[in-house]
Amino acid sequence: MSVKRSLSALLVFAVLAFLLPAGPVRAATTSPFDLQTSAAQTATGNGGGVAVAGINELLVFFSCTGSSGTGETLDVLLQTTSDGGTTWFDLPFELAQATDGDSAETAAVTNARDFIQLGADVACSGVQAVAKYRNFGSQVRVKWFISGTTPSYTFSVKAIGKT
Repeated sequence: MSVKRSLSALLVFAVLAFLLPAGPVRAATTSPFDLQTSAAQTATGNGGGVAVAGINELLVFFSCTGSSGTGETLDVLLQTTSDGGTTWFDLPFELAQATDGDSAETAAVTNARDFIQLGADVACSGVQAVAKYRNFGSQVRVKWFISGTTPSYTFSVKAIGKT
């Protein structure tokens, strides 16, 4: 009888060990997804709306591979909608970090709108940024403002969500 109890207890222990997590429970993350695929942009514009329902936190990644023009500037931000995509609102990020490509200069910013602000005639090749968002609706999109004489920026924007 005690062998039977020992085997039953061992079986219960084995099942619990399999079902219970070994360490602390971590939030699940989404696979990286595109908010804007890499392409040359020559004017102010925006990406399409992307559904993010069920995501509690977003990390948004910007990567620029080239720019040209005279006096060209670029600002990039994230927007959300409250009516399914008719009206869009600018979102503030919680924290952002931009790197100029040679790892020598970085800038961290908190609670602002544009997570990228490139001044006139600043080459963007190698410029990267990451911004963290915690408050947004069920859809987001990326928006950019470009100015200057014959400006062109080639960049991509990706995101990873935490559920």
